Amino acid sequence: MEIQELVSRGRLLFSGAPKRLEVFKLVNGKRSAKEISRKSGKPFVSTLHDLRKMKDLELITPKKDKNGKIMKKEGSVIYEKAPLIHHIPISYFTDSTKIVKETAESRKLAGRTRIEGLPSLHIPTENEILDICKNGEDQIYEFKAAGTDIRKLTKEIAAFANTKLGGIIFYGVEDDGTIVGTDKRRPELDQPLQNSIKNIISPSLIIDIKETDILGHTIILLRIPSWNRKDVYHYEGRVYIRKGTNVFIATPEESKKLHKGDSIV
Repeated sequence: MEIQELVSRGRLLFSGAPKRLEVFKLVNGKRSAKEISRKSGKPFVSTLHDLRKMKDLELITPKKDKNGKIMKKEGSVIYEKAPLIHHIPISYFTDSTKIVKETAESRKLAGRTRIEGLPSLHIPTENEILDICKNGEDQIYEFKAAGTDIRKLTKEIAAFANTKLGGIIFYGVEDDGTIVGTDKRRPELDQPLQNSIKNIISPSLIIDIKETDILGHTIILLRIPSWNRKDVYHYEGRVYIRKGTNVFIATPEESKKLHKGDSIV
């Protein structure tokens, strides 16, 4: 069982259920179900129901003694958190709406006329990254596994640069959203990538490169700014555009539109 999967299960179980989350917080390998009921203020039967759900989803497990016998106190079972998530902050299991609101606002702005470029996407928080990885790639988010060729990253960046909102590439995340971590630290990726961008993309383009830790793995975020509606970025002399989750060469009509300052995507 992956940590990421357990966190996703927890987020689903605790969504809109703060009292259930409170029960989960109280599970520490020492308290019995009755103690948790008293401290949480939930009826004992409801507490047992919550604990069973958590157990079924493998978030918690009955504590056992050295002989393998389930431990009890006051006649009720003592539970402990699953080893994989024992030290994970509770904040990982809470829902985050900031990125949804910001994306909605960006789309609202995108519908207006005469905009000289939109605000760049914000760097997502740990919880938001978990949401993004769970939901998969889309128009503004791309996953790249560790070891992806620098030129391939550069091509993706050029395509993002020609879109309204720009985008963020998650280096160290598999295509299916599994967080596996980077094979190099930020300084090791920064210079080769910036050189590649400088030498291959025209006109010049500046991107943000951030490093962050998620569930014990280090990943690198490459943030490409939103289009300024003036510059049309070329990769090896060609104009590329990101549409959905793929990169395409712009058609003559699309290229002409971009040069007029009209966005395609």
